[in-house]
Amino acid sequence: MHVRPATAADLGFVLEMVRQACVIEERPLPDLDSPEVASLRPAEPADAVVAEDAEAGLVGAAWWCWHDPPLRLEGAAVPEMALAVVPGRRGEGIGTALIEALADVAATRFDRIALNVHLRNPAARLYTRTGFRVAGRGRGWYGVAMVRWLRGSPPD
Repeated sequence: MHVRPATAADLGFVLEMVRQACVIEERPLPDLDSPEVASLRPAEPADAVVAEDAEAGLVGAAWWCWHDPPLRLEGAAVPEMALAVVPGRRGEGIGTALIEALADVAATRFDRIALNVHLRNPAARLYTRTGFRVAGRGRGWYGVAMVRWLRGSPPD
């Protein structure tokens, strides 16, 4: 398995991963034209990375987007990371590899990246292991905003 920048040819897969990222706990996937999917889409393929397995093909994606409304930290809008791994391949380290690759790409443009995670989402442990820290309340009743500094260090 290796992680690479997404291309225009990967857009259909990335959009399927956006749908996956919109839900937890086996709820129905939203339609591609739903507001949830629209607000979590990357603006362009260069804002995403994909994980590819030589035998299985694409197995996951991570991207940043400017959610509406955006997460705001210290008054500034921060790009929001999202990711999804195909069912059946979770727990294999793919999410960690995607986060690290996306952080490398994002660090060329931003000093930090944020995310919104539902408290009951098992991925919250993954985010903590990969350097994200709770920054405050996120969206929704059980949303938590987390931030990872990519360059520099967080303010005291």
